[in-house]
Amino acid sequence: MRAGRVTTAVLVSAVAGPIGIWAGLIAALALVQQVVSGFVMIGDASWTEVFNPAVWFGWQNIAGTGSVLDSLLGGPGAPGGTASRYVVFMVFAMIAAACYGAVRAIWRWARQGQEPSTRSR
Repeated sequence: MRAGRVTTAVLVSAVAGPIGIWAGLIAALALVQQVVSGFVMIGDASWTEVFNPAVWFGWQNIAGTGSVLDSLLGGPGAPGGTASRYVVFMVFAMIAAACYGAVRAIWRWARQGQEPSTRSR
């Protein structure tokens, strides 16, 4: 490998690596938070609501506090979470994936200067 390519790869990795790890952690925590918020709603459920057709068709959630759309779009106080958690998850997952792709691509580019006999496939 050439020294200039390795130096560039190290610099890109030093920036993209921590950002990617941070974004991945934020994405994972947003997803866990969304899943756990559903358990809180189930804990408040009246199990007689299981037989309510409004729950079956999504007009009301099982806790009797609103519809699925209320849960998704109602804001931070809405039962079951909000759409913002999905947006946070998607944005940060894309950032993490982009950083991972950048690190892989830069190291692949840095290794292009190697002899073919030393490459492992």
